[in-house]
Amino acid sequence: MNERLSQIGFNRYIKREWLDFTAGQMLAGHPVSQIKDSLDDLLSSQLSVGSDAVRSSRAKTISMLLSIWVTVPKPLVRLRDEALTQMQLMPRSEYLPLHWGMTMTAYPFFGVVAESAGRSLGLQGNVSVNMLKARMRELFGQREHVLRSTRFVLQCFSGWGLLQETSGKSGIYEILPVKAIQDDELASWLIEALLLSNGVNMASLKSLLQSSRLFPFQIKHFSPLRKPDSHLDFFRQGLDEEMVVLKG
Repeated sequence: MNERLSQIGFNRYIKREWLDFTAGQMLAGHPVSQIKDSLDDLLSSQLSVGSDAVRSSRAKTISMLLSIWVTVPKPLVRLRDEALTQMQLMPRSEYLPLHWGMTMTAYPFFGVVAESAGRSLGLQGNVSVNMLKARMRELFGQREHVLRSTRFVLQCFSGWGLLQETSGKSGIYEILPVKAIQDDELASWLIEALLLSNGVNMASLKSLLQSSRLFPFQIKHFSPLRKPDSHLDFFRQGLDEEMVVLKG
């Protein structure tokens, strides 16, 4: 696991509406300083009320929101800009797949937790908090903040309307209805985000479409986009295996 993929960093619960707001600020073309101030105003009555400490809960949450949608690493700028272009053509209620893709690329730990959760959901129909914590400790070490970060990611899955705690079984979650992805442009974007979050530039199309990291979504009837401006190349390997390569 390379250095960026081994970092955790996801240390706060992020509400979906905060992501909507941050992306909306980018769509409006506001500069980073203005977006940061606007987020501070938005969260001032919700987090670290009455505190302006540099490392307060509010400041850390703002830093995460900026990392996901605003001050993204250079390799993710193109992905972010394409997401914003797609947002211009859809209602805010449909932003979730784009938030998901940007979050798992900005914070690969988010994607690793999603993969483990998705695998458990696929095998047994539910996912246990204790199982997820144990798996993350195997991968990232016996560190207390690994457990906290796992809990925050799981809280996002629940708060974003993707999982719900089973009645009478504390710590056991079931999946809510998956979101169908029927637009090829959005599906291609999610595939690109998935490759980036995994730190690879090539994989089989089947493995990507069935990836546990995308457990809240189902890509239907995908037709690979073979356009000059596409950032993905498709080719056949062997008789029937379609491969996807991330250009550049």
